Amino acid sequence: MKQSLSRFTMALRTEHSAAPVIAATVIVFVLFSLMAPDIFPTQVNMQSIGYQMPETALLGLAVMLSMVVAGIDLSVVAIADLAGVAMVQYYETAGGVDAGFGVIVIGILIALAVGAGCGMINGLLIGRLRITAILATLATMELYGGLAIAWTGGPALLKVPTPIQELGYAAPWGIPVPAVIFVVCAVLVAVLLNASRFGIRSILVGANPRAAELSGVREPRVQLGVYTASGLLSSVAGIIFVGRTASATPDYGASYILLAVVIAVLAGVNPAGGYGTVLGVTLSAFVLSMIQSGFVALNFNQFLYQAAQGGILILVLAIGSLARGDQRWRRYLSPRRRKEGGESHATSPGAEETASVSGPGS
Repeated sequence: MKQSLSRFTMALRTEHSAAPVIAATVIVFVLFSLMAPDIFPTQVNMQSIGYQMPETALLGLAVMLSMVVAGIDLSVVAIADLAGVAMVQYYETAGGVDAGFGVIVIGILIALAVGAGCGMINGLLIGRLRITAILATLATMELYGGLAIAWTGGPALLKVPTPIQELGYAAPWGIPVPAVIFVVCAVLVAVLLNASRFGIRSILVGANPRAAELSGVREPRVQLGVYTASGLLSSVAGIIFVGRTASATPDYGASYILLAVVIAVLAGVNPAGGYGTVLGVTLSAFVLSMIQSGFVALNFNQFLYQAAQGGILILVLAIGSLARGDQRWRRYLSPRRRKEGGESHATSPGAEETASVSGPGS
């Protein structure tokens, strides 16, 4: 049985390729390098992307995990904000900016615990109570976001220890610390998804819940684990939020939820479940960060970037539908279908009636 599950998941993985997102990465880089050669391809700009990309890429990984089991987690940004608020609130009562190493570690653990706890609540709602993922996480998004705002009363918390602030802007050997944190998390997620029993069961649950049940896989337990991992990744993003802004803002990154979904879908993750790709998420996050940076370099209106996110999501979903061979699209776009439609319009109602009455033998 274990061997059959492994063969099944390997077959699912081989159906997908990272080639499209790799091609998109190359095209976007070359395009903006040609359009803004003095700004875009520079080391300073690439380093800036290295600071900005990790937080959205971590949220993309969190959404990707939920999509593997045919769900979605809309609460990832709210979890990140709540985790950051909880961490900095602790720092304000335990030393503030001058907090010691032990206090800093405890604060990070508090943030991770908040993220894991919020993820567990999502997993219980979806796995045990059978609430649809989009409705459950939409509700918890409002719940966690409301708690973060109520906790602070609205204003940002500012007493962030110096070592936490350095997480947001330090770059030893020219490598941004947020990028290092993301790489570590990405490797752990790749191992979890591709080299563990839990990953195999998650893929099976997303691809065929009935087969998973017959194979003895406990779907509620898998859902609980997936959404807990999603919450943990969100809390790591929240820690980076705090480091980059030197504050804990209860409603920071409100527009990031669409971006996280776009990252996962652009990576090739099927919202219907059964497949996840860490490499694809990493590259798609890089592509979108380059687009944002390119818009800045070309002095484009930054609100266009939000519009571009929605356009990219629609385009990728449409292409995916065509690539999967959706029969309705194929019939609609078929030249023969269009020709037949034109002929039917060209035939008059009287001629159709005469043909039906006279019959073939008249």
